[in-house]
Amino acid sequence: QADNSATDSGAVYAFVRNGNTWTQQAYLKASNSGEGDKFGSSLAISGDTIVVGAWREDSGARSINGDQADDSQPDAGAAYVFVRNGTTWSPQAYLKASNAERSDNFGDAVAIAGDVIVVGAPREDSTDPYLYGGYDYSTQRNIGAAYVFMRTGTVWEAKSDLKPSDIELNGWFGMSVAISE
Repeated sequence: QADNSATDSGAVYAFVRNGNTWTQQAYLKASNSGEGDKFGSSLAISGDTIVVGAWREDSGARSINGDQADDSQPDAGAAYVFVRNGTTWSPQAYLKASNAERSDNFGDAVAIAGDVIVVGAPREDSTDPYLYGGYDYSTQRNIGAAYVFMRTGTVWEAKSDLKPSDIELNGWFGMSVAISE
């Protein structure tokens, strides 16, 4: 916890309450912590699962548990899933957009309900017309997107990529997300 060599990399401190006393239970960091990643800038918890956003993470990996060392897409963003067993928190998944690109800010917003996670990427501007029903998004920037992941047992799977129906320059869809069971 005392290592401050990666400025603005971020961290999450998990506390538990016993009566009126709060005690730190865990200190969580990204498995590929890097300077400026902003790990912890968004956070959600459901039961014994925490999802943590790092909207400035740089990996070009796509989908789930990809190559975390690939720093080819600055500020593409990531989300990290941790689970608690007793008093121990452990990493369970490294989530990325299916179409991760530079400056998408995936992880700017995160939400979890049970075994479903939603991650926002408000600066996403995909140019893949097949991904979103044939529409050509290449002329619009910062439309935004939200990505849905679902867990079965301990395995996470990408389920949906959501885009707004009303395409708008700087629409920032996914800047905030929420989910309810």
